[in-house]
Amino acid sequence: MTTLGSPRLAAGRAGRTGWTAARIVCAVAGVLLVLCSLGLLGGGGAAIWASATQRHGGDIDLGTWTYRSNGYALASNTTDMFGATSGWPGPRSLLGPVRIRVTSASGTGPVFAGFAPAAPARRYLAGVGYDTVRGISHHQVSYAGRSGGAPSVLPVRAGIWTTRAAGTGTQTLAWAARAGDWTVIAMNADGSRPVAVRISVAAAMPALPWVGAGLLAGGVLALAAGIALIVIPGRRGGTG
Repeated sequence: MTTLGSPRLAAGRAGRTGWTAARIVCAVAGVLLVLCSLGLLGGGGAAIWASATQRHGGDIDLGTWTYRSNGYALASNTTDMFGATSGWPGPRSLLGPVRIRVTSASGTGPVFAGFAPAAPARRYLAGVGYDTVRGISHHQVSYAGRSGGAPSVLPVRAGIWTTRAAGTGTQTLAWAARAGDWTVIAMNADGSRPVAVRISVAAAMPALPWVGAGLLAGGVLALAAGIALIVIPGRRGGTG
């Protein structure tokens, strides 16, 4: 004689062994963790690669751009520093010392470049015709122009600079990130116009290897957790 099990009992067993809401939630969370881990692993790998291969003289090159103004000066905005901190997601202090190299785009004539607190820099440029670099997008530099005349004091004689450099050839500014608003100003050393300079920005980024290692470790942990959340509920859900 064949004995058939209770229909309710069979349905209960099917419900316990199928894909419950909790198992579906775990699987979805696992997929999200795996996707997050790919970003962490990619970011960590890029940081390690940059630290190992993109250093020149101990600094990592952040870019080189040519800036032009029909006025008497070029000024950075207080948060960008000619690209030094553009798009940087962390504190500026993680950049370490920043080096800005300024060269005349024409290759002739002495240039001037200096770091100054933002307020004294604004006072020095009051009434002067100059351009502020607003940013760089799709390899195009955007400016905000101010009309005015020539500076009343040559830049080398203005007593506002925290660090400055002037002369022919490439001039290098070294700046350690610190609190407050700061401005970089580039001019012809004789205060004439127009101004055309090529500026290269590099930073030490001493913490970059540690940041990369942390991202890689986080990526590995997220990947392992994601796989576990996908595989374990899947096995249980498929058990009959």
